[in-house]
Amino acid sequence: MPPTQQTLQQQQEQAEHWARELDTLLNNASVTQLLSRPPPAVPTAQQRDVLQSCIVILFKLMEVLPRGEQRAQGSQVLGAVLRQQAVRNAGRLMTWTLQRPDLVDPDQFEDPKPTFMRSIAGLFRHSSRILGLTLTGLIGLGASSSVAILAAAMTQQLEQSGFLPALPTILPAVIRLATQQRQQQQAGDWRMFGSVLRLVRAMTVIWHSVVCSNPAMLRTVLPVALPLLQHLQAADPLLPAAAGASASSSTTGRAPAASRRNNSSSSSSSSSSSSSSSSGGKETREPHAEFFEVQSNLGQMLFRVTKLFDKQEAGDASVLQPEDTRKLLGDPAVSELLLQLLAAHVMLLHTNHIRHRTQQQQHGGSAASHRSSSSSSSSSVQASQEAPSGPKQQLRADLLPIPAFHQHQDLLQLLPGGQAYLDAAVWRIRRQPVVLHGSADDVVKLAMSSADMYVQAMSCSLRCLQEAAHAGQAGAADVAALSAAAVWLALELQLLAAAELQRQAAASKQQQQQQQHSDRSLQDDADALLTLTNVLLQQQIRGIVQLTRSSGLPPEVLQQAGLQLLQALAAPLQQLQMHQQPLTQLLPGWGCTRQQLFALKAAAAGMGPEALGAAPFKGPAGQLPDLAAAHPEAYTALVDCFLRAPVTDAFNVISTADILVHPHKTVMFVDVLGRSVAVASLVSALTSLVKRAVQFVTVASSMQAAGQWAAAVAAGSSQAAAACFPAAVPLLIQHIIRPNLMQTVAIVSKSSSSSSSSSSSSSQAAASTALLAVVLVRSVVQLADAMEAAGPQLLWQATKAEPSFQMCWGLGGLNYSIQEVQMVPNAAAAAMKAEEWQWQNWRLLVLGKLQQLLFFLQDLGIAALPGDAALPAAAAPAGLAVAASSSSSSQPVKWRHLLLLRQISPEWAAAVAAFADKWPVFWDKGVMDIYLDLSMPEFEQQHADAVELCRTLVAAAPLPVVCNNPGCQDLAGVSEAAACCKACAGCRCRYCSVACQQADWKRHKRACKRMAAAGQSCV
Repeated sequence: MPPTQQTLQQQQEQAEHWARELDTLLNNASVTQLLSRPPPAVPTAQQRDVLQSCIVILFKLMEVLPRGEQRAQGSQVLGAVLRQQAVRNAGRLMTWTLQRPDLVDPDQFEDPKPTFMRSIAGLFRHSSRILGLTLTGLIGLGASSSVAILAAAMTQQLEQSGFLPALPTILPAVIRLATQQRQQQQAGDWRMFGSVLRLVRAMTVIWHSVVCSNPAMLRTVLPVALPLLQHLQAADPLLPAAAGASASSSTTGRAPAASRRNNSSSSSSSSSSSSSSSSGGKETREPHAEFFEVQSNLGQMLFRVTKLFDKQEAGDASVLQPEDTRKLLGDPAVSELLLQLLAAHVMLLHTNHIRHRTQQQQHGGSAASHRSSSSSSSSSVQASQEAPSGPKQQLRADLLPIPAFHQHQDLLQLLPGGQAYLDAAVWRIRRQPVVLHGSADDVVKLAMSSADMYVQAMSCSLRCLQEAAHAGQAGAADVAALSAAAVWLALELQLLAAAELQRQAAASKQQQQQQQHSDRSLQDDADALLTLTNVLLQQQIRGIVQLTRSSGLPPEVLQQAGLQLLQALAAPLQQLQMHQQPLTQLLPGWGCTRQQLFALKAAAAGMGPEALGAAPFKGPAGQLPDLAAAHPEAYTALVDCFLRAPVTDAFNVISTADILVHPHKTVMFVDVLGRSVAVASLVSALTSLVKRAVQFVTVASSMQAAGQWAAAVAAGSSQAAAACFPAAVPLLIQHIIRPNLMQTVAIVSKSSSSSSSSSSSSSQAAASTALLAVVLVRSVVQLADAMEAAGPQLLWQATKAEPSFQMCWGLGGLNYSIQEVQMVPNAAAAAMKAEEWQWQNWRLLVLGKLQQLLFFLQDLGIAALPGDAALPAAAAPAGLAVAASSSSSSQPVKWRHLLLLRQISPEWAAAVAAFADKWPVFWDKGVMDIYLDLSMPEFEQQHADAVELCRTLVAAAPLPVVCNNPGCQDLAGVSEAAACCKACAGCRCRYCSVACQQADWKRHKRACKRMAAAGQSCV
C-alpha cells in the first residue's frame, strides 16, 4: 500500500534530518582534514572513527530514502535531501574513496567483515548507494517539469562534489585496477568500474528526462554534460579487447586517439569475428556492456537535443542556449560516441542481411545473387539483356553482397575494446525487453530505429563541427567521424538500409497480391534510414573536403570501397525511381539526392576550400578517372539513375556531362570494349543524358512560346538554368563525342590483328565500338532536331545570357548561381546578325561532330564509300570479319549485326553513296576547313543532308540495350537499359513499352524485315 501523507511527512523530516547531519559532519575539522589527503592504506583508529561516523549517517539516510513503490511519491523527500546538499556530500565522499580504488574490496559488499562499517570500502559502498538511490528515485518520478528542476539541482551538486570533474582520473584508475588484477593472475574484477558507470548511466537517464519534459533546464545540464561525455570518450581507449585480457597485451583494446588516426590504413581488412571476445560469458561482456549502456543513454539524449536544435534553426521558438548547444553537438567526442553506437547497430543489420541472403540462396536465389555481385549497373543491364521476356528488371539491392566494414581493423581501433565492444553491445541490444522474446524482424526494427536516431544526431554534430571550424572556433584534427573507417561504416549502413527497404517492399507487394495485411512500419523505417544515412554520407564528404583541405576522400576509401561508394550514392536514387508516392509526399531527406553527383565529384576530386564549386567542365579530375576505370558499370549506373530521377534539374544535367567523360574515356580500351556489360552501361547512361537534355530544350522552348522565358531568367537559380539550357547543348555534344574517339578503331584493329582470329574479346570490342558509334550518331541527331524545333532566337537569347551554371557546396547545402555576361560577336560575325552567326556556329558544330562519327563508321566498315564497295572481304579492317561472322569463339559476340549493316541495309549503303557523290570533299580527312569555300545555302544544305544521312543510319540500325524509338521521352526505371525490357518479336531490338514500340513501327518495320532476311538479330 502507498504510504499515507503522515508517513511521507515523517519520512521527509527524517531524510532531511540525516542529510543535515551529514552536511554538518563533513564541515567538521577532523573530517575535512581526512578528506584533504588521499585515503590512507591503513587508517588510524581516529580515522576509522571518522569513517564510521560518516557511514552510520549514510546508512540512516539510506533507510528513509524512497525506494520501490515509494518512488512515485518521493519528490518531496528528494527535494528535502537536495536542499541539505546530500548529493553533493555523498558525491564528495565517494570521489575521495576513488582516489585509491585498490583499497576498496568489492567482495565486502556482499559478505561484509566486522570492520566494514569502519573501512574505506564501507564508505564507498554507502556513499555510492546514496547517489544511486537519489538518482533512481528521481527516475522513478517520471518526466515532468518539476522533476526536471530537481534533476538540474542534482546535476549541479554532482558537479560541485568533484565527482564529475574527477572522472578523467577515476575511470582510468578503475580500468587499470581490473586489468592489473588479471596481469597478476587474478580474476579481472570490473565491479568498481560497473559501479561508477551505473551512476553515470542513471545521471544520463535523468538528463534525457530533462530534455523531454523541461528543456529550459538544459542551461544547467549541457555545460556539465559536455565534459562528462569528453571524459567518458577519453577513457574508452583503455578498455581491453576482451575483459579477461591482460593489461600488457590489450589494455589498449583501442589505440590512443593520435596513434589510431595516423594508423587509419594499417590494415585492409580484419577477421570476421573475435573468438576470444565473442565466446566469453558475463565476465567478458560486463565492462563493455556497461560502457555501451551509458553511451546509449547519452546517444538518446543527444538525439533529443538535436531535434530541439533543428527546430530552433528552422525558426521555431526554443529555450536552448545556442552557443552551449553548438559547443556540445560540435565536439568531436560527440560524433565519436555516436559512431561507436552506430557500429553496433550496423553489425546487427549486417547479420540480418547475411541471414536473408542465405535464405534466398537456399531457395534458388544464388544465381540472382551472383548476377548482382559485380555492381548495381551490371544487374540492371544484364537483367534487361538476359531476360527480355520477363517483367521490368530492377536492382536487387537485398541480394548484393555487402562488405562487413564494421569489422574492418581500422574501425575496430575506433571502438572501446574493438570486437569485444561490438559483441557486448549486440548482446545487450538483444536483451532489451522489446526484442527479448520477439522475432528477427523485431530486432531489425529496433536496430533501424536506433540507427536512425544516431545518424541524425551524428549529421547534426558534423554540421556544427564544420560551422565552428569555418568560423575559426575549432580545428579539424582527430575527428573519428571523418576518418576513412567512419566513411566505410556509412557506406555499409547505406547499402544495408537500401537492401532492407527493397526486401520489405517486395514482401509488402507479395502480401498485397495475396490479399494479406501489409505492415509498412519496417519499410518506412528503412526508407527513413536510407535518406538520413545519405545525408550523413554527404556530410562526411563535405566535412573531409572542407576541414582537411584535401582533394577528396582518403585514397584508401576509394581503393578499398570505391564500388560501395558508387553503389551507396546510387541506392537512394534507385529507390526514389521505384517509389510509388509523388515526390512531394516523400520525406524531406529525399531532396538531398539532387546532390549525389556533386558528392561523388567532391569525394573523388575535391573542391576549392572556399566556394567548393566550379563552372561546368572545369576543375581537377582527381580520382574520378581511376574510379571510372575500376568500376565502369557501377559508375555509369549512378549517372544513369541520377539523370532519370525526378530531382534532376538543368544544373545537374550540365555537370553530369563532365562526370560522364571519365567512363567514356575508360571504355575506349579494348579490354573494356570486350566487356559488353560495361559498354551497355555507358550507352544506357548516354541515352538518358540525351533524353534529359532534349526534355530541357523543349521546356525552354515552351517557356519562350508562353512568354515566360524572361521571367524565368530573372528568377535565377534552377529556373534560369532551365530557360538558358539551349546554350549548354553545344557543350554537351562536345563532351559526349570525345576527340580520342577516332583512335578507337585503330586500337581495336591493332588488337584484333595481333590476337587470335577466334578471340571473342577483340570481336566483341569491334561490335561494342559500332554500338557506341551508332548511339552517338543518334544522340547528335536527337539534339539537332530538338534545337531546330527551338529555333535560332532561343539559342541566341540563352547564349547571350551565358549562364555559368556554377554550383557551390556550402555549409547550408547546394547553392546555384547564374552569371549573366554580355556576349560580344567577333569580327567574323560583323557582316551578319549576331543571332544568325550563333545559329551558324551551332550547325557547324553539329556538322563537324557528324563528320567525325561518319569517319568513325567508315573506318569500321559500316559507312562504305563507292570506292570501298569493290574491296574483297580480306581487305576489311582486321578483326571485323571475325566479329561479323559466327565462327567458333568461346562466347557469342553481341550486337554483331551493326558491323554487317552495309550488307543488311541497301538503303543505308545507297544513302552513303549518294551523299559521297554530292559532297565528295566531306570525306577527305586531309582537307582542313572544308566549310570555308561553301556559300551559306550550300552549307545549310550540307548540314541538312548530313543530318538526314544519319537519320537513315538510325532507321537502318535497330538498337539493343536502349529504346529503339528515337522519339522516346520515357525516363522511368533505374536506367535506360533496365527500363527497356520489351523486345521486338522480329529483330529483338529493345523498347521501353508496347506503346513506344507501336509508335515506332512505321519507321522500324523496313529495318526489321531486312534483319530477318539476313538472319540477324539485336543480341
